[in-house]
Amino acid sequence: MRFELLSAFALGSLLPMLETARRGFDHWTVSLTTMFEDYVAGALLLVAGIASIRAKPFAPQLLLVAWAYVTGMMSSSFWSQLESTIKGVDLEPNNSLVLLIKLLLWGTCVVSLVLSFRRSVSTNGARHTGDGAGRRD
Repeated sequence: MRFELLSAFALGSLLPMLETARRGFDHWTVSLTTMFEDYVAGALLLVAGIASIRAKPFAPQLLLVAWAYVTGMMSSSFWSQLESTIKGVDLEPNNSLVLLIKLLLWGTCVVSLVLSFRRSVSTNGARHTGDGAGRRD
């Protein structure tokens, strides 16, 4: 199985679980957006992964969109955590572990985004090659 597809299933499952483990279920009442975005990201990755497994024609583009969304979300989260760590402001318990996990998640997202982009471009190009476009009969 391709890395970006395997990662979609892994992170699609892990993101909601990690956020819930980190903050607890009570955090839904404190910051709905913080929790909700991880659940949306997880769902988007899982739906894109399932579409890819089922070889849906839109799957490469959906996986690309999913990875773009999750990479953006993780970029903001990782860089913000890194900045807080460097400044020594708002450090949470196990801050170094959280930072390390976010770095690994962010790196996985970036690699998966690049691989999804390459697959999407090559799949899209293959669909348009030999389709008779530009032919005059």
